[in-house]
Amino acid sequence: MLAAALVTPAATAADPPVAWQATVGAATRNEAVQVNSFLPRQLSVNVGDSITWTVGSGEFHTVTFLSGAAAPPLIVVTATGPQFNPAAVAPSGGPTYDGAGIANSGLLFTGQQYTLDFTKAGHYGFLCLVHAGMSGTVDVRDAGTAYPSSQRGYDVASRVAGNRLLATGRRLQARTLAAARASGTVTAGTGASTGAWGSLAVLRFLPGRSVIHAGDTVTWTNHDPETPHTITFGAEPAGGPLGAFAPSGLDGPGHATIGSPNTSVNSGFTGAAFPFGTTFAATFTAPGTYHYICALHDDLGMKGTIVVLP
Repeated sequence: MLAAALVTPAATAADPPVAWQATVGAATRNEAVQVNSFLPRQLSVNVGDSITWTVGSGEFHTVTFLSGAAAPPLIVVTATGPQFNPAAVAPSGGPTYDGAGIANSGLLFTGQQYTLDFTKAGHYGFLCLVHAGMSGTVDVRDAGTAYPSSQRGYDVASRVAGNRLLATGRRLQARTLAAARASGTVTAGTGASTGAWGSLAVLRFLPGRSVIHAGDTVTWTNHDPETPHTITFGAEPAGGPLGAFAPSGLDGPGHATIGSPNTSVNSGFTGAAFPFGTTFAATFTAPGTYHYICALHDDLGMKGTIVVLP
């Protein structure tokens, strides 16, 4: 009976187009765990129907149909420094898609939507240009074809999959915190692939508060294989998120000496895919309370504190 309730009756050529709804990403209430997945990953619609994707996470995403073209990089490095690539971050392609050309939402943030009308039957893949492995498919059939699922069916399946992935992310966060405490280091973000479902990212310093003595050194490591993070003390570098790309205030590669809570230091982008490595260390020479952030994710709660005792 439940299966029957989740299937939409056969459509007819005279039926009006259906406006389907889908979600891009999911997050825990405190935004610590981000699920980089399309929910659902596969939809079946008919010619003339539309799909509206709504971002349900703190991380930004794109919904992009490439039609076999190469994916444009998110960031390009120019003579003046790194810049977002307009081909990736700006909308393109118009409101309809027939399997040819590129249809790209551009960057979408929490709650923003992207709607695409499908005008030709075919099997179409789409992806997020921000997160590797985050992909899905749309099967577009002739008008009047019976739908294999209802909107409610997609919603239920998406909720189940999203909750399962969020639970996996919470467990990853707990394991990472335990490992960081055991090693006496701080994890600056972590993440993991979820295979066909994309990936998870934990946007937290773990632990978020450390107590040390003057003269001690704290080491941070970004364990996320994809998402960059910064360790930023004092004034945040100008220029928006990419202004924090390069290190500043360091006294050597991957190291800074900090003697005042007012000192400004920025690690630069840490991460496996970035030139400054995955590890950053700072030596604290004076007692005090030192607050720091990830300049990319502080709005999602990625902040930390170092308490330095005499």
